[in-house]
Amino acid sequence: MNHPISKQVRALYMEDSQDKHSTRITNLGFSEINKINYNWIELSETIFHPKGGGQPSDEGLIAELKVAYVHKEFFDKNHLDQFKIFHCFEADQPFPFKIGDEVELVVETCTRLLHSRLHSAGHLLAEAVNQCFPELEGYQGNHYPNNSYVKFKISSPMSVESKDEIKERTEREINFWIDQDLKITELMEPSGVRMVKIYKNWTPCGGTHIRSLKEIGEMQITDISINKKEGTITIKYVA
Repeated sequence: MNHPISKQVRALYMEDSQDKHSTRITNLGFSEINKINYNWIELSETIFHPKGGGQPSDEGLIAELKVAYVHKEFFDKNHLDQFKIFHCFEADQPFPFKIGDEVELVVETCTRLLHSRLHSAGHLLAEAVNQCFPELEGYQGNHYPNNSYVKFKISSPMSVESKDEIKERTEREINFWIDQDLKITELMEPSGVRMVKIYKNWTPCGGTHIRSLKEIGEMQITDISINKKEGTITIKYVA
């Protein structure tokens, strides 16, 4: 999908967790996005988190119309801080917008909280596993409800290959950090890339998060699969 370069949108969802906001439409159109035709609008700023980084897009309303999907498109994939966001609506839905209109944004808070909890839990899992087993380095995560997991590269020979021991040691570390109610720290670098820290490690991340670990609630590892041929481990979890 190719569109004219538009002014950089301000991603308010990376600054705080507000669920209501008013802003103006900067662009609109109709096109195919991820093989589905949508009417879409761009905004000068948005509280809607787009799909990306293993996290689903937010749900909610814009000017009382249901948002079907929120899509992020980078100007240049070498510059992750430069992107535009398309707020998509079903193609057959009446589309009363025009450029310059002021519209009210309302994010569905329960869904946002669930996605934020699962996303933060994925960061927690990745760092806890690496803390217990330094040879395992998280490199990919999926934080969808009912299908949350983190994939790890095996960077050196594994110190432990027992799935039960990996689960037990990791969950002990996770529960210890949750009991301490560690705060999730965020930092916006001069480049525009936001960094997130759970315990010690800073990770670039554009997703939404809770404020401290006790908001995750109970967390459990549900499955561990080791692929020695690929040199990876996949750990599934629920929160």
